[in-house]
Amino acid sequence: MTSRLARAFTIFILAGTQAGAQPSAPHFDVASVKRYPADRIPGGGLAREITPTSVTLRIATLGNCFEWAFGMRAYQVIGPKWLNWPTDAAYDVTAKVAAPASQAELKSMMQALMVERFHLAFHRETRNLTVYALLLAKSGPKFKPSTTAGEPSMKPSGLYAVNYQRISMAQLAESLERPFQPVHVVDETGLAGPFDFALDLAPYILDAATGKAVVDSLGRIDETGALIRALPQQLGLRIEKKTAPVEVLVIDHVEKDPTVN
Repeated sequence: MTSRLARAFTIFILAGTQAGAQPSAPHFDVASVKRYPADRIPGGGLAREITPTSVTLRIATLGNCFEWAFGMRAYQVIGPKWLNWPTDAAYDVTAKVAAPASQAELKSMMQALMVERFHLAFHRETRNLTVYALLLAKSGPKFKPSTTAGEPSMKPSGLYAVNYQRISMAQLAESLERPFQPVHVVDETGLAGPFDFALDLAPYILDAATGKAVVDSLGRIDETGALIRALPQQLGLRIEKKTAPVEVLVIDHVEKDPTVN
């Protein structure tokens, strides 16, 4: 084979190799993942800071990490019970890139980090899950359409009270998910917004005799029970438990202890 022919053959092979190569998933330039000793997990719960060049999660469960990295809520991540509180597995995650990246790119990097450090294996599927449906009560809605322009607003107006302005029923359902977690809340009112209204849970949370907050069986302030009673009386809405198809992230394998930094 002449040198000219050999050179042409080499270029052809290199070009074919590059054309067939698949781009690797983006990775952080520097990443630290540390698990807290089970008996020294700080109080206060999750603290998260996201910038164009860094992701920082403090006192985070793996459930917290998966929810952010995959854009899922707690009820959409199916895996070991220790993924979320109460758990003996909490972490500090600090990861950085040299050049600014989009949030979508940072999320992809976090996914790759979870696979690398926790040997994460997962798949997506749709399952019929228990949800809470937000429905109209027999009395009908006790609020009126908003008459003002602007962005949706949810502002505290008391210890357990919130003023809602320019809020859709879907946005209200989403705002109710925290006390009802890990169960999803869906809007099935059929009402087109936006609306203005107020919701005050204090009469349903504070004991009239003692002034102290009523707690549930786990010792938490009973916001769930308060909402179930308050929604029909104050807003003409109600909550009903049912099943519905929901996209979920199924954790096939994950390890508690991350590989060394």
